[in-house]
Amino acid sequence: MLKSIMLSAISEELDLWLDKESTIIDGHQYEDEFMKTAQRINQILFTKSLGEVSCNRNKKNFIRVSGRFQ
Repeated sequence: MLKSIMLSAISEELDLWLDKESTIIDGHQYEDEFMKTAQRINQILFTKSLGEVSCNRNKKNFIRVSGRFQ
């Protein structure tokens, strides 16, 4: 189930990128937009696999490993 949620969110980002890619004519803008898309995909993978990161640095974070929390 988690895999399908992650793939769906990443698919949406890739669709946005493919729509935007054809309109970019400048190399610098292409690289900038590509990096922004890659960062959003990275953020999706991170938050969907570990959950939202707490703003409180002192809060205990649990890491899920193979369906268990450690």
